Amino acid sequence: MGYQTLLLDISESVATVTLNRADRLNAFSSGMQSELAQLIGELARDTQVRAVVLTGAGRAFCAGGDMGEMAQAFESSPLIDRNKLRRMLHEVFMPLVRLEKPVIAAVNGAAVGSGMNLALAADFVIAAQEAKMSQAFIKVGLVPDTGGLYLLSRLVGLGRAKDLCLTGRMLTAQEALAMGLVHEVVAAEELLSTARKLALELAQGPTAAIGLTKTLLNMAPNASLEQLAEFEAYALAVTLSTDDHREGVQAFREKRPARFSGK
Repeated sequence: MGYQTLLLDISESVATVTLNRADRLNAFSSGMQSELAQLIGELARDTQVRAVVLTGAGRAFCAGGDMGEMAQAFESSPLIDRNKLRRMLHEVFMPLVRLEKPVIAAVNGAAVGSGMNLALAADFVIAAQEAKMSQAFIKVGLVPDTGGLYLLSRLVGLGRAKDLCLTGRMLTAQEALAMGLVHEVVAAEELLSTARKLALELAQGPTAAIGLTKTLLNMAPNASLEQLAEFEAYALAVTLSTDDHREGVQAFREKRPARFSGK
């Protein structure tokens, strides 16, 4: 289908999704939320897509919530606002975290508020040298939403999460790299090629094994050893039945690189 706020390109099993509201610094609107929710669902079902790159058009990755729409919230009730935020979390951020395909965020510019959390929801974050990040919610009298409290505390620890959330200070790409929020910082002109190179490498891997490994790692912090061992056993049973496992074993025996099909 056609999208009004997103651009989608699929080639060589990699889906490149571009937030396309450059005139608003790719701020989240209700329309973008709905389109992202639908697109993530489609990517999950599309067996031809084996990795995803997420980036922004223009000079920002995502500036967070659309301030024009947020201003309208002054006239709504707390219950309505809560339900809007819950839909954003349950329809966009959680499905992105749970997507059983690797996701690379290519942060081309400012990633602020929920825009920062969108990047953190990816499995890999590659940032341009000029990129900046901020949990800017406190600057407008809000509490971080869209999974930021959960993701930050696990990525950087409670102390640093408090620093970022209570001050709303802006991080440079290098500062984010030092904290472990970003995996790599590259020149702006190399950003998409670097992200796509990683996506292609992952897309050529055993898709089911990658997806289930991602799911188990997401579950690990909240599971006991016994629980995770059970989940591992089920996941292993699934991957033992895949064509990719058989190909991996055959390639090992023949001393050649495996040619995984994603099946």
